[in-house]
Amino acid sequence: MKDKIPDVLVAVLYHSKLGGNFSKMLESLAKVKPHKNMILLFIDNYSRDGAHDLVNSWINRYGQRYKAIIHVRAKGNPVRLRNIALKLGYNIGVRYLSFIESDVVVDENFLIREFELMEKYHWKNVISVSAVRYTPYEYLDFFEKCINKWLRRKNVVNAGVFEGEAFNSGNCLIDLSKVPEVGWFDEDIIFIEDLDWGRRATRRGFVCLFDGRIQLLHMKKYSVKDLRKYFFRGALSEAKLFLKNKLTKVVLRRISYWCGVFFSMLIIPITPIPFLIFLGIGWGAYAMRSRGWGRLLLYPILMPVNIAKSLALGLAMLYWIIRGGYSTEKVTVLNSEDWEVEYVK
Repeated sequence: MKDKIPDVLVAVLYHSKLGGNFSKMLESLAKVKPHKNMILLFIDNYSRDGAHDLVNSWINRYGQRYKAIIHVRAKGNPVRLRNIALKLGYNIGVRYLSFIESDVVVDENFLIREFELMEKYHWKNVISVSAVRYTPYEYLDFFEKCINKWLRRKNVVNAGVFEGEAFNSGNCLIDLSKVPEVGWFDEDIIFIEDLDWGRRATRRGFVCLFDGRIQLLHMKKYSVKDLRKYFFRGALSEAKLFLKNKLTKVVLRRISYWCGVFFSMLIIPITPIPFLIFLGIGWGAYAMRSRGWGRLLLYPILMPVNIAKSLALGLAMLYWIIRGGYSTEKVTVLNSEDWEVEYVK
């Protein structure tokens, strides 16, 4: 199968050394095969900590193995960088594009394994194959540790190959010949652009596969401080995702409940009854979905975060409804090539 793999554009987006994690990712990338069919595309989001020089050093060390290497600098959020990769893929003329996240360790057979699945299930109209990745427990923030420890949810460890409602843009293989029917990534939807693009793909009859046979190590360390991103851009991204993909009924239930909890707390001095009703409903629901001490503790631990995020999401949805334009994708790379191509081999 190694000899049958066509040329693949492998895109790596980066903005910093990530505390040494980027170096580990690059070392794992050097082992990914087959080198002769890989066109590497490094997109530097104007890093300032020496990451650019790190990539150049890596290219000098390993570059001779690959069919081609392109190194560019580009402005914009990560979603715009993904669109630049799409556009360059079209310009080069390759059929397959792979994204490899800058903080994920990949194994040497990553591309071979994903392409084999693309070929094996071609009759299903597969547009993407995504690797399943895992984040070590100690890398999670406090809230995610509580959820991981106590909440019952589907385990994808050794899940094999399965279909998803979306795809994982961080570590995937995409069939570019089918992308025009889906469109570009929406640059308004950051952090969760893969959920939006994947849902658009599945609505058009394509299949997004996940490969859970081998899980890739995600080295990112999360912090409660990361929640700030949600209130600045995350809520707007989620709101547009829900509105565009007609998921408002699901999210409005969540917003209504947690906003109800919040406003019922404000009238406790007048009457505590509404708050007690909301409290009983929510605590009971969490207790049924939790295990161990989570039946008692998970609901009150997550309550402040859920209230704050629901209020932000509600305001963000109101913003999009008033402003309009949530049904179309924001794409800024079609008539502009403002990125700098620094190196081509």
